[in-house]
Amino acid sequence: MEQEKIIYYANLISKQINHGLTPDEQLKLNAWLEANPSNQMVYDGLIEGKAQQSAIDFMNSLSVDAAWNKVSAASEISQSASVIKDMSSFRKRFAWAAAAAAVLVASFFIWRTNMDQPVQSSAAPVEILPGGTKATLTLADGKIISLDAAPNGDIAAEGNVQVIKLDGTLQYNGDNENAEITYNTIQTPRGGKYQLVLSDGTLVWLNAASSLRFPVVFKGKERQVELMGEAYFEVKKGEKPFKVSLQNGSRIEVKGTAFNVNAYQDEDLLRTTLLEGKINFMMLGKTQALLPGQQIRVAYRQPEMQVIDDVDVEQEVAWKNDLFIFKGMDVKSIMREISRWYDIDVVYKGKLNPETFSGIVSRKSNLSQVLKIMEEGGVRFAIEGRTIVVF
Repeated sequence: MEQEKIIYYANLISKQINHGLTPDEQLKLNAWLEANPSNQMVYDGLIEGKAQQSAIDFMNSLSVDAAWNKVSAASEISQSASVIKDMSSFRKRFAWAAAAAAVLVASFFIWRTNMDQPVQSSAAPVEILPGGTKATLTLADGKIISLDAAPNGDIAAEGNVQVIKLDGTLQYNGDNENAEITYNTIQTPRGGKYQLVLSDGTLVWLNAASSLRFPVVFKGKERQVELMGEAYFEVKKGEKPFKVSLQNGSRIEVKGTAFNVNAYQDEDLLRTTLLEGKINFMMLGKTQALLPGQQIRVAYRQPEMQVIDDVDVEQEVAWKNDLFIFKGMDVKSIMREISRWYDIDVVYKGKLNPETFSGIVSRKSNLSQVLKIMEEGGVRFAIEGRTIVVF
């Protein structure tokens, strides 16, 4: 930024604090704030008084000329030394109160320079690692088993059915049509995934922050489970229809096929994608059949079914294959996936980058490697513990 513009906007902020702005000046200041997220952060720092106090303390501790000289060196703006020297003379000629605008300009230089420089730390930044095979299993009697802590082998018995854990997979062996219907629930946290083999041989991959409630043994005329979050199903063929109930009241019915369901409540759309076979998607008394390569989308705010042909199936099931595949995705959509897998919170500051991003990266990568995709597109991040600030 040119020195004249820095001084101009610093004086606008000073005037806003002390006297108020004309409507035209307020419009110009607003436009400057919206032009760049870092402008808003500089403004917030000045308004809160952090930068002003820093500049005042700075000048009180040094001679006037030395203080201004240091501000000049820190600003790294061409020809700023002569401008700041003039400000120093200005300050000498007038009382401290009359120099408030000059102090604010100095604050602006210091604060803006700090914003543009990388944060230095005596300790190496802590890498945020990817998720892994983590889940809990709630048995019919309410007992909760931590699957990532449990050893391989038999971990429970539900009637005649043995529950076996083997390296990130939970398997139900046995069947008893005469047994009482009981239910188990497997739940993954953020940063967790798990694979499940139901008593009928159906395979289920459960993504992070998801849960599946299912009967230990399928009895009666149908096989029904309840899903929250995201899962990929490979349904064992059988005469009994296999049904997946979702939170919004919709239901998926199949007999033997492979499909993916993304039903996270923080997404705008519920998406069901068919890979093989045929499924029926039922909602509000309507039924929509899907063919391989098709996807049905339902907006949570306006529950209407929309069928998409020739969907990118590889992208939809990338998570199951330990990949992130981003194709034309906006920042918030990408960060929702990242936050679930890396167990982080995301905070947005300033105006978001409107660009979309594309790239492929392993879900086994550390978080910093994933963020590089968007950093190359101009998105800036700050990591504060397990919170990512996007600006």
